[in-house]
Amino acid sequence: MKFKNILAVVLALVCVTAVLSSCGGKTPEAETTTAAEQTTAADVQTTAPETTTAAETETQSQTETETATEEEKKAPETKEEILAAYTEIMNRAKKDAPGFKEIMYQSLPDDANSRVITSGKTFVNAALNLAGNFMTDEESARKKPDTFEKGGDMHLFPVKYNKEGCLLTDAGALKDAKYEELPDGNVRITIVLNSEKNPEPTPDWTSKPQSRTGSVFAPLSKKEIDKNLNGGIVSAVFSDVNYSLTYHDCRSTVTYNPETMRVISVDQVCNVTISGSGKTLGTTLAVEKQELVNYLKIYDVKY
Repeated sequence: MKFKNILAVVLALVCVTAVLSSCGGKTPEAETTTAAEQTTAADVQTTAPETTTAAETETQSQTETETATEEEKKAPETKEEILAAYTEIMNRAKKDAPGFKEIMYQSLPDDANSRVITSGKTFVNAALNLAGNFMTDEESARKKPDTFEKGGDMHLFPVKYNKEGCLLTDAGALKDAKYEELPDGNVRITIVLNSEKNPEPTPDWTSKPQSRTGSVFAPLSKKEIDKNLNGGIVSAVFSDVNYSLTYHDCRSTVTYNPETMRVISVDQVCNVTISGSGKTLGTTLAVEKQELVNYLKIYDVKY
């Protein structure tokens, strides 16, 4: 079952079984070079103020070329620079359309830090444990990965159902960003987003994000979930239904070859805090927190 339907199932079970009830300046090097050039120019002017030799012109040109090359090779350091590098490689991958394998799986942790029930504990625990049976674990996912041929449809490569690989332009949305040069010569970029409550996904095949999270990941639409929860048995059994989805510490990591600019792998993890309350048969049920973790892995990329 695809993750786009998982949360709806969880929330429906939660509702039906009362789980949630509702479910700049110059660099020092540049300054040094400038000073050196000025000194040389002064010396030359003393002996031949109106003459510039071919050797001097060649030396100056070579210096400028070397400086430009050093600037090009400089690794991104700021969040803005790292986000730009991430966007470039993800967008390039969407256009190059390599072949790849993709898996998605989920977990519904039940430890004390991940599950906090404030009312109807026994009933809610039973329902959430049942919901876990509808999820895919990593071992099962790897047995049947989705396989995409080279030059084929890239609609499931992040950002899903979009022609771009990243639509985020505001580095202020980043909680963390890291650029790492690996021992094997490859590069790994990791970006982590700030928390966002009830983010909406970017509408299919548009470049108009509805949320920060939807600019990089594929969050579930609360509007769509509401449609699944309203009406039928849920409305007949539950009342005063209220819930929210908070996406936090959502991480996307891309590993690639900096020489060819070809992606090697993409790993995404989205943490979702589900909270909700409601009434059924005169009983109030409430969940302060239930963590849901969604994993997406792209590997065996072939150009």
